[in-house]
Amino acid sequence: MTKNDMLQLLNDDLKNEWMHLRFYLFHASQVVGLHCSEYKELLLEHEQSEMKHITEFSDMIIGLGGCPTEESNQFFKYSEPKDIISYALEIESNVVKNYVERIKQAQELGGVDGQWLEIFLEKQVEHSREDVDHFKQILRGL
Repeated sequence: MTKNDMLQLLNDDLKNEWMHLRFYLFHASQVVGLHCSEYKELLLEHEQSEMKHITEFSDMIIGLGGCPTEESNQFFKYSEPKDIISYALEIESNVVKNYVERIKQAQELGGVDGQWLEIFLEKQVEHSREDVDHFKQILRGL
């Protein structure tokens, strides 16, 4: 694993973070149904969290000597709360899986950069796993 390889992987992760931000923001305005106000609030909270992730990833990429992407991956569009939350669960579960793999890759990178990335990514896994568990709780009630 080279630093350039890691920078490419981190930019791929950043594309997903941009997608998550867009997903939550878009769906906050699209959600319908009896409790749409509560779902809107939940989705906007996650949108704010994703903005923080984008900043953190961008700072990490710059710190490693790279240039952060402004590109975003695409997302599916829904209006029903169950579909929105199910998709949110899917994308956050994928994040956990990706970042666990990225931790292994940071260990391969080694050195100070690898150690710092490992700490950074552990925090990202923790946050996203909390989101996964929260979305699972919500889906049980739908």
